[in-house]
Amino acid sequence: MERLTVDTQTPFKHMLLILLAAIIAIFSINALASKRSDIAWQALEQGAVLIDVRTASEYRADHIEGAVNMPLSSLSKLANVIDRDKTVVVYCRSGSRASHAKRYLYDMGFTNVLNGGGLEEMLASKP
Repeated sequence: MERLTVDTQTPFKHMLLILLAAIIAIFSINALASKRSDIAWQALEQGAVLIDVRTASEYRADHIEGAVNMPLSSLSKLANVIDRDKTVVVYCRSGSRASHAKRYLYDMGFTNVLNGGGLEEMLASKP
């Protein structure tokens, strides 16, 4: 009679590979996020306008000094206030609304818009 064996190492190896891939992905995302906020700070040092696209209550709770609060829903007003060739940096809580704002501003004719990411991300990389 032949004995059946189960390779208990294979599932462990697969889990280890998945865990390793997740760790690499997290570090890659953090490096990318850090890079975008670093670029945003460089632009701000060169005179870019900083726009916080979060809600007014989020802005009141905490924001970057010098940021103008213009929630995503009222961003169309920006075209009447700022030259469309001026560099604009947008940020929000996580970078998601800022991504939408960036796309919307480009659609409105702005030529140089940067997504600074999230508030904590920007504050963590502040020079």
